[in-house]
Amino acid sequence: MKIQLAGCVILDDYGRILLLHRNTERFSQWELPGGKVEPDEAPEQAAIRELDEELGIKVRLTKALGSGGFEAEQNEYQYTWFQAVIIEADPALQETQTFDDLDYYDIEDLPSLALSANMQVLLPKIISGEVALEA
Repeated sequence: MKIQLAGCVILDDYGRILLLHRNTERFSQWELPGGKVEPDEAPEQAAIRELDEELGIKVRLTKALGSGGFEAEQNEYQYTWFQAVIIEADPALQETQTFDDLDYYDIEDLPSLALSANMQVLLPKIISGEVALEA
């Protein structure tokens, strides 16, 4: 099955990236805020909705960062990334049954973390400059 996902890179004033820690029976990993694109949604709409659902924040998308794919558990995932800025509220975990932490990390510290498959696809693109983040 092919599953469409969308999410956002949010940087703080120090250029650090916001990640959520998923802690479930199946996964213990750091990942971007985001999730599944519903059948009636554009990826942009899904990214905005997911950040509200997961973190209780309103965001404005500032840049499309591209897309990437990965396979897991006999599914094919296609992820669309955006850069966003927070325009309302401070990030706070809303889905505490799924996520147990959130934090900002320096890009150079990310390889030492247990990253989601999506972040394992995105991170080399950021490091190589293929995906350029705006401060």
